[in-house]
Amino acid sequence: MEWERFGQNLFVTGDLREARSLNLPDAVGRFRRYRITTTWDLAQPRFTKTPAYVRLAKEGSGRIGAVVIGRAGGYLKIGRFPNCQFFLFVPLNSLSKKARLSLLKGRSLDLFTEGEFLFGREA
Repeated sequence: MEWERFGQNLFVTGDLREARSLNLPDAVGRFRRYRITTTWDLAQPRFTKTPAYVRLAKEGSGRIGAVVIGRAGGYLKIGRFPNCQFFLFVPLNSLSKKARLSLLKGRSLDLFTEGEFLFGREA
């Protein structure tokens, strides 16, 4: 796979896929599904009908997960959290099954777990 630089220690590949929710651990450690959207106003972030996008991403250590970004240069709004972000690196099991399968289709990756998180490694 050909990787292109996306920040200081992150590389991305593949096409963009839509995502409307993420399965993330809360403060207690239980996994909850949070709604994600794209927002453009940092002063008052609100949910919009515009979904966020995901791509396959590789860290400098070689773990492959997914990077979640806003559409068309927008910011990422996650659940009830008051702040917005430019992007978020998440493990593969944080994505919905449909988004995960579409990202992994036609790719040869070795999947492994670290605790409760699912990552990939180039085969």
